Order: sequence, then C-alpha cells, then structure tokens
Amino acid sequence: MVERFDFGPVHIEPDLILRLQKYRRLEAVPPTVREVARRMAAMAETLVEPQGWTWRGAVSRVAPEGAVVLGDRMQFQSRVLARALAEAAEAAIVVLTIGPHLERRAHELVGEENFVEGLLLDTAGWAAVDALVKQSRARLAEDAKAQGFRLTGRLAPGFADWGLEQQQVLFSAFNGTAIAVNLTDAQVMLPRKSVSGLYGFVPRRAPQPA
Repeated sequence: MVERFDFGPVHIEPDLILRLQKYRRLEAVPPTVREVARRMAAMAETLVEPQGWTWRGAVSRVAPEGAVVLGDRMQFQSRVLARALAEAAEAAIVVLTIGPHLERRAHELVGEENFVEGLLLDTAGWAAVDALVKQSRARLAEDAKAQGFRLTGRLAPGFADWGLEQQQVLFSAFNGTAIAVNLTDAQVMLPRKSVSGLYGFVPRRAPQPA
C-alpha cells in the first residue's frame, strides 16, 4: 500500500548550513559568511516543496546470504539489508524530495557568479532533505510503536554492499503511483535533492517473566 506523507514546516538553521560546510568553530565564521548563511536559510524555506511517499508490506523472505524479498515481487541482494531485516515482519520503503526549485535557484546564483550564495543555498537544500528524513522516520517510528513494532535504521541502495543498481527495484514499489521523483539510467534521483530508504518493522518481544 502506498501513502503520502504530510510534512510540517521545514525550518533550516543557518548554523547547520555552516556545520555542513565543515566550519568547526562557528564563533570564528566571518560575519559576512554568517549573514549569507542566514539569508540562504530563509530563502531555502521559501523554495522547498516537501513531498514524500511510503510503501509498506510484508518481509516475505530473508536469507543469510543476502537475498531479501518484500511483498510478492521485490527482490534485493544485500547481506547488510538481510541482517537488518532478519527479524522484521514488515518493511517500509520511502521516497522523499524537496522538489526542484531550490536547486534551480542555487544554479542560477552560481551562474550569476554569486558563488558563496549558491553554495550555501545548495547546502541548505541538503539540510532540508535531512529534516524530511527525520520527520518521516519519527512518523514511522510512532506507527511502529503503536502496532507493537520497533523501527530499524534506514538503509538504501548504495549503502555498504547494497548495490545502487537496485534503486530501480526499490522504486518499483511505487509502480502505478504518480510520484514526483524519477530515476535516470544511472539510478540517480531527479530532483537531485531527493532521498530513498527502507526501514524494517521488528516485533517487540514480550517481557520475560521473572
């Protein structure tokens, strides 16, 4: 079953943009750069168009050598994924995006030779994507807890031994559903400020009697 996420407002902290740019001591950041980060954070909040979709279904098979089957048709190969889903009864696949507008504006700024603005706006886009990941995970964790499960960490094609080429299999969960994220032949998501992931729903064990 495929459902859409409803996201709340996405707030972007200027300090997070600077940390993502490897500024270790924020007090040492030049005031002019701080001001650009503040402006780009504010601009980013007007440009993000958060959207997300989730598929949830049964974990049908997990083999020690890494074969994983979800539902009745999605087949993956990854030992890391198999370990994560070894005790899972169900799985959720998510695709999240902030849309194309922020990245388009960042490219325009670079084309106008406003390089610092373009770089920090692009970084703000990844901060926004991270905010969507946190919001969606919190929603899934809440659902999992209410249904007697615990949620695993997020994995996605391209992590560890899970081949990026299996992104196409992961996206097949949304066949027949119009989602605003597409894959290139190289398995790159468009818009680029998008992310995919898979979580397991593991049954909580009942407390053992004393």
